[in-house]
Parts: sequence; C-alpha cells; structure tokens
Amino acid sequence: MKIQDAQVVVLAENQYQELELWYPLLRLREAGANVVTVAPSADALYGSKLGYPVKADLAITEIEAEQIDALVIPGGFAPENFRRTPAIVNLVKKVHDQGSLVAAICHAGWMLASAGLAKGRTVTCVPIIKDDVINAGGNYVDQPVVTDGNLITSRLPGDLPVFCKEIVRYLEANPSKRNPSKSLKKVAGRAGTTASYGKPARVVQTAAGKSSANYRMHAVEGK
Repeated sequence: MKIQDAQVVVLAENQYQELELWYPLLRLREAGANVVTVAPSADALYGSKLGYPVKADLAITEIEAEQIDALVIPGGFAPENFRRTPAIVNLVKKVHDQGSLVAAICHAGWMLASAGLAKGRTVTCVPIIKDDVINAGGNYVDQPVVTDGNLITSRLPGDLPVFCKEIVRYLEANPSKRNPSKSLKKVAGRAGTTASYGKPARVVQTAAGKSSANYRMHAVEGK
C-alpha cells in the first residue's frame, strides 16, 4: 500500500516508555501515515514512566479492527495496564487475525502472550520478559528487530530506528487488509494527540474500592 493510505494506531496507557510511544507516532506521521493514539479513555490523561503526558485521540470503544492497517504497542509498564482492559487485548488479536500488522517493542511482548499471538512465532522483546514469551509458545531470539508474518517485534528504545524502518517497509510492501471503506477519524472538536505539554503528569495508584487490594493507575497533571 502507499504509506499515505496507511491507518495506524499507537496504544497509550500509564507508565509507557516515552520514546517507544512518541518515536513511532511521529516517525510514521512524518512518513505520511494517518496515525492516532488509542487508550481506554479519550478523556483521561496518561503519564509515562518519567511523567511525560499523553491524551489519546480515540477511546478503545470508538474504534474497530477493520479500520486499522498497523497497530503499535509501546513498552515500559504500559503493557501491564493494557492487559487489564479486555477490549484492548481483543483489538490486538482482531487486528492480527484480519492480517493487519501488529508491532510490539520491549515489554509489549506481554500483550502478544495475552492475545495468544506469540505461540509458534519467532519474536524478540526486552530480555527480562523472554521467559513469559517462551512460556507463551514463542521462539525468542535476541535481535534488534524480527519480522514473522504480520508481526514485528523489537527489544529496547535503542532499536527504534530499525523497528520503525521495518514498519514503514512492511506497510509499503504489503496490501491493506482493513476494510477499504473505513479509516481512522478524529472526533470533531476534540484536540488531537500532541507532544506540546507544559506540565508533567504524576502517575498515582488508588484502590478499586474500599479495603480492596486491586489497585489501578491514573495520572494527574503536575503543578
């Protein structure tokens, strides 16, 4: 497909690794693709591991796999939060199963395990979670970037140049598998994802309920 026709989603959640979200988002926009961020909520603020904020273009409820040519999953500890949202896990699986690209870096190997995509595939990830990927049936290799069918994986932020280069190459070399009548559209009146932030985000944890041991992360704007 022409890269200008590609419809790309970058997932966002609290504790994402800064470069692993923003580098692909900006690199693919530079290449000409239509790139939007998707998170559990489009109204919430999400903070990175170091407190860099992001607000999503679309909530998970506002999107379907048939709109997507490529889905990028950043690492950090965001994948632990992605796994808590069944709709995000289901989206990853549906995008893959329709033949569109799933690209995962660093701890995003956790999402491949949860979505059942690692089994029988040659993949890489941050070494600390390689046992999780292997136990999910994946063939782990220690390489900067690995392509196995419509799955692209990388290890760490230092691999981002080859990771993004391979995503662009894949999209330009393969036909679109999404519904040609559907594309990703931002909601009218809602500000799009931008890297222009003046204040950091502070990620905090709160219990799901009184006396609950189930904690969830949320971000608040710093002072």
